[in-house]
Amino acid sequence: MTPLPPTTWRAVWLLTRLRLQRLLNVSGKGFSFKKNSKSRPATPGKRGGRWLLGALLLVPMLFSFGSIARHSVLNMHCLLDQVAACQARGSLYTGSHLLDPVIAQLMATPFSAALIGGLTLQLALLWLVSVLLPLGMGELSKPDWDLEWLVTLPVEKSTLLWARMLERTLVNPTGLLALWPSTTVIAWYSGQGWMSPLSGLLASLVLLALAAMLRTLVDTGLRLSLTPSRLGNLQAVISLAGLLPMYMGMSFGMGTGGFAYAWATAMPAWSSWTPPGLLLRLLNADGMAALLPAALLLAQTLLLMLLGMAILRRQLRHGVVGEGQREGARKPAAAPLPTHRWRPRIGTAIQRRELTLLLRDRNFLVQTLLMPLLILGGQALFTGQARDLHALLDNPVLLASTGFFLGTYVLLMSAFQTLNKEGGALWLLYTFPVSVEQALRQKAQLWAALALLYPLILFGAALAWLPTWSWQTAGLMLLALAGIPLYSMIAVALGVFASDPLATETTAKVRPTYTYLYLLLTGLYITALAAGNPAQQLVFAVLTGALAVALWQKARDALPYLLDPAASPPARITVADGLIAVMLFFILQTLLLILLKDQVAAPLTYVLLRLVYWRAGTAGVPRIAQGRQPWRWGVVGACAAALFGIGYAALLRPGTLPPAGGYWLWLLALGVLAAPLCEEFIFRGLLQGGLRRSLPAWQAITIAAALFAVMHPPAAMLPTFALGLCTGYAYERSGALLAPMLVHAGYNAALLAYQLQG
Repeated sequence: MTPLPPTTWRAVWLLTRLRLQRLLNVSGKGFSFKKNSKSRPATPGKRGGRWLLGALLLVPMLFSFGSIARHSVLNMHCLLDQVAACQARGSLYTGSHLLDPVIAQLMATPFSAALIGGLTLQLALLWLVSVLLPLGMGELSKPDWDLEWLVTLPVEKSTLLWARMLERTLVNPTGLLALWPSTTVIAWYSGQGWMSPLSGLLASLVLLALAAMLRTLVDTGLRLSLTPSRLGNLQAVISLAGLLPMYMGMSFGMGTGGFAYAWATAMPAWSSWTPPGLLLRLLNADGMAALLPAALLLAQTLLLMLLGMAILRRQLRHGVVGEGQREGARKPAAAPLPTHRWRPRIGTAIQRRELTLLLRDRNFLVQTLLMPLLILGGQALFTGQARDLHALLDNPVLLASTGFFLGTYVLLMSAFQTLNKEGGALWLLYTFPVSVEQALRQKAQLWAALALLYPLILFGAALAWLPTWSWQTAGLMLLALAGIPLYSMIAVALGVFASDPLATETTAKVRPTYTYLYLLLTGLYITALAAGNPAQQLVFAVLTGALAVALWQKARDALPYLLDPAASPPARITVADGLIAVMLFFILQTLLLILLKDQVAAPLTYVLLRLVYWRAGTAGVPRIAQGRQPWRWGVVGACAAALFGIGYAALLRPGTLPPAGGYWLWLLALGVLAAPLCEEFIFRGLLQGGLRRSLPAWQAITIAAALFAVMHPPAAMLPTFALGLCTGYAYERSGALLAPMLVHAGYNAALLAYQLQG
């Protein structure tokens, strides 16, 4: 009996669910408590716990986009409505005592026509981003086209096309990140309160439906008329074109000097009756006033969707294989290049192969070498900073950060993509007369050298232009240049984790979570450049080097398992875990002290690491109580560390150590309970335990104590180093974390008592 074809709505749901499942496969799987022990017990399957990393990175992303959207609305209100309190400086540089009344008045009254015009321009630009960026992110130049096999399904063509519109509306993460924060902020300032996220999501889906239709019309028409080689070149152009509306739309939230405000002021009145303008009217309207924009928006959306569907049916009237594809298939192969030509031999054979790939792939070349200049130039142009270039020379931090950004963005598009660019030929790396690790190291060296070109040119021109020499400027330049080779190693290592050489989907070959992680790490290094404290900058440079080594070791462990879909490296504690834990602790400490003014980085790091190790079933996780006489070594170490700490505190000038004041109960709980438990797990259990696998005891204890000391303020580094030596020795002799925890707790309690008596 032949099964009946699915109904229209069921077919639409099945195809949409297929696209959603693809997105989940790219981003990583969630919790799964089923143990796959029946197949291949010797090599556990590849783990899909990337959801935790993605969730951690999603928070700063949403915070950043939400902040830009908020300042966009306020800046346009201040400038376009000529609000005297903030018109001169914008919302970014206006104090809360002046800005709060402006916000209250904005939420209490309907938006003005000028503000609606400016916000309409911004939504239109962000809508264009939701069309162009997905087109330029890889699907357009794929050799295979999913529509070619979708038309073989037992559903009507109209059902298939409407399903394609729905799944491209719902599964457009780039468009959702571009539109949802802005529509949510607009709904919030329209007085919708906590219903704003839901209203903003519904408004974004309306615009995303129109974006899905335009995107489908464009990629269908292009695929039916152009050859694959031309599609690859056009994709590079589209990826560059997407930067224009992106930076112009974001420029409203980055300053008040960009020329986009002139366009916002000149927006015609009829623009408020377009879909973005009607959405704004609908979000900002109350009661019966919302009926007219809602009806017009619904009518326009249906009309545009039906018109687009009619054009799409006409495009596909002759099938899904166009003349351009047939001509491209029959095109004869190009004649081989003569082999007798002399070429300069630069670098190793692997590095020369990488350069050849860069020169042949125009999309790769544009994204690697041209995109950084366009991004930086576009940001300076649209925010108005291009008119004040001398500020770049007057600000050493801005100069060093700009050079570092240029170099690390080149690495993002090159070193990070090392395995991804190998594609299906990745197995060839395993046949070379060098190990895969050596091949990746040579590639990292090549991309580090290329990434240094832009910063060296920029810094050389700045030094030639500057009238006087500055040691601060030179030091920041050297720190920025030193970070680029380290981030080349980090990019290649993260690229190993991010790349899936067995994936068939272009969007699944590189997991975006690790891209965001790389960008977050580069942003933290830029923050260190701007810290202004040489001690903090040195600490972060040292920790960045340690992180590069740690990630490289982790990547080296994963290399033998890349081409095996059912195997992964065994989960065990190594020195990489300790270094990664220290870096995570430092990052969380910096961020939380800025945001919360509280010291909760160590407990948060402890909980996250415990969760990760529990999920992965990691072997060798340090234990607290099991060991040899932990109480004895804990008491002995505590006495030695406390004597040194009190003696050091007595030698300092009064006021050098912070007084306990009225917070002694909180300090007692933090210093005697939380800090010993969490910090000893990180520095002694993970870091020293990992170092101990390959180093003598005294070297492992000293290195762990040194990294433990640099995580503290300069005035406390010496006694903290002594504390690290005592805790490390106690852990080495006892083998249990309880011993260093007792040392740490006794040291903190003794110093707290000394401060209270003083």
